[in-house]
Order: sequence, then structure tokens, then C-alpha cells
Amino acid sequence: MNAAAQWMTIWSMMLCGLAMGTVFDVYRVASHRFHVARWLLPGLDVVYWAAATFAVFSILLSSNHGEVRMYVFLGLGIGVTGYFGLFSTWVVKLSGWSIDRLKWLFHFLWNVVNTLVLIPFLWLVRMLAKLLDVLFVVTAALLLWLGKLLLMPISAFGKWVWPKLLPIRRRLRPLVQLYQRIRERWRILRDLFRKKP
Repeated sequence: MNAAAQWMTIWSMMLCGLAMGTVFDVYRVASHRFHVARWLLPGLDVVYWAAATFAVFSILLSSNHGEVRMYVFLGLGIGVTGYFGLFSTWVVKLSGWSIDRLKWLFHFLWNVVNTLVLIPFLWLVRMLAKLLDVLFVVTAALLLWLGKLLLMPISAFGKWVWPKLLPIRRRLRPLVQLYQRIRERWRILRDLFRKKP
């Protein structure tokens, strides 16, 4: 590998180091501002380092066919230490400010959507539910009134027929009483068997 390719690889690794430091600071600030649970942090650290390793080796494959030499680690070290020495404080402040603005914007948009969409929608749903309740009550009252109106001739006929059926009712009374006694005994037997374990 010629010297130009080596210098290109070193510069690529320095930029990778700068990017790794920047992403690490943003991730650190974001996990603090969004109150990520402490038990999740080791898993997120593993994800960060896996992504960083994958990115570095992808760039290494494109710049020097994946050869890992000492100057690769030298470039990464220069990039990371240069980032933490020069840019880390500014990136942390900018990340915190940006996340705070994003949270404020999200909260503002949520309030706008809640005020303009959700609250009117819920009010409309409640009004429709109340309207349907009133409609149901009115319909039920009309149906009951119509039912009574339609049953009036049958009711008058029943009042006229019922006294005429008195002799038949007297003859059927023993059968009705027998049926009631059998049903009562059956109920007693059923309750007795249910009580047994």
C-alpha cells in the first residue's frame, strides 16, 4: 500500500474517531434528558459500540481493503482524543439545547393536536352518544305506545274471553297444581344433589 493510501486511511480513521465521540456525547446527553432507565444503559452501550465497530470496519474496507494496521488505531485515537479535547463541551451544550427545543416543539405540537383535533373529536363523540341515547329512548317510547295501541283490541277481547273460560280453568286447576308440586320436588332434589360433595 502506498503512502497516499495510508494517509487517506489515517484521515478516514481520524474522522471516524471524531464521529464516534460526537455520537457518544449526543447519546449520553439524550439518555440523560429523556430519563432512560439505568438498566437499559448497558444494552444501549452494546448497541452503540456494535454500530461504531461496524461503521469503522465498513470505512476501513472501502479505504484499504480491511487491513488493520497500527496507523488505523493511531488515527482513531487522534480523532477521539482531539474531539474530547476540542469539541466535546460544545457538542454537549448544543445537544442539550437541541433536545430541549425538540421536546418543547413536540409538547407544543401535541398541545395543538390535542386542542384542535382530539378535544373536538371527543366532544363530537360524546354529543353523538348523547344524541343516540335520546334517539333510543324516544324510539323505545314510541314502540311501547304503538304496542299498547295495537294490543288494545286484543286486551279488550281477552277481558271478554277470560270470564268465559272459567269452567275450563277450574277443570285444569288440578293439572296445574300437580305440575307445580312436581316442579317443586324436582327443585328440592336438584338442590340436595348439588350440596353433596
